[in-house]
Amino acid sequence: MKGKKNLGLWLSLLVTVVIIVLKIPPLYKVALFALFIAGLLFIRRGIFPYMKANKKVTSTNSDDWPAAFPLYRKAIKAGIQKPYVITAASMFLQRGDREEGKQILLDYLASSKGKDPALDGVAKTMLSMAYWMEGDLEHALSVVDEVHQSGQRDKNLYINYSTYLIEDGQRERAQSLIDEARDNNHESPGILDNQGWLYILSGRWEEAEELFGDLVSRGPRFAEPFVHYAQVLIHFGEVQAAIEQLESATGCTFSNTSAMKEGTVRALLDGLKDPKTRINSAKAIDRDPAAVASGRLPAPIKGEAEPSEEAFLPGFAVRSRKKIERIKPQEREPNLELTEEDLALIEELERS
Repeated sequence: MKGKKNLGLWLSLLVTVVIIVLKIPPLYKVALFALFIAGLLFIRRGIFPYMKANKKVTSTNSDDWPAAFPLYRKAIKAGIQKPYVITAASMFLQRGDREEGKQILLDYLASSKGKDPALDGVAKTMLSMAYWMEGDLEHALSVVDEVHQSGQRDKNLYINYSTYLIEDGQRERAQSLIDEARDNNHESPGILDNQGWLYILSGRWEEAEELFGDLVSRGPRFAEPFVHYAQVLIHFGEVQAAIEQLESATGCTFSNTSAMKEGTVRALLDGLKDPKTRINSAKAIDRDPAAVASGRLPAPIKGEAEPSEEAFLPGFAVRSRKKIERIKPQEREPNLELTEEDLALIEELERS
């Protein structure tokens, strides 16, 4: 794509030089320049609605997001470059109509004109998210497995693939993939969160506490690390500290592709904050770690417990070693969930 962009630059310079050296009246040169610029604008007419759409969809005010999608449709219809089509599809999946985003990706993969083979893996990884959102975990896994077997390696692939494997109960394969990501220098907050998720499922609570204590101190922009850390703290009876983490989770921005839904996080938080339900809520979270870790509410505890306002609840696990120092989460900007690939494409567009 960079080569194509450089070629366009050189062609533009060549045309400019040719017009300048032509032995014609200056007025004719101005006319030729005007025609040339008009042609460029026509060819790239989809860029302007695309740029406006990016500004709308990356706004911190979610009320601005719906205005982005008519602009993306206009840009795609005008014939924007394929990388920008993929970015638009990602935004549809995250903040718009999932089915429309899925169809854009399917249309791209079915097309034969203007495709960049390097983008195929990115498009397929995004498409796997659409299947995962539909509850079709088997199809999602088959797609990312195909991408992985093709030799493509990137952070989004590792995060999505390991997430699907964990949800499918394939912990050993998920751990192997996480190890591979680290070996290939593709470690990221998402990969670290999945590693901690595996620690929780394996009962390695103190390792999970150390990992999440460090991760939340970095101010991640998605809710999962805060919820997972809250689970760990509940395991050791630290209900007030867990409440603080869940409150931080509610400060994140939730989208269609968020595994943790805002309603689930608030339900966990409300159950712990209410003295009447605090004990049973904490016990339920601790007894059903797999459900909570994957973004579901735990199975409820039957019967009533005594009301409690204690910050620390007795009867939970005791650490075998010295407790790590817990750092309160930093103030964070809202989570816009733009992938690194999305941001790179947007930045490249704005430089063009």
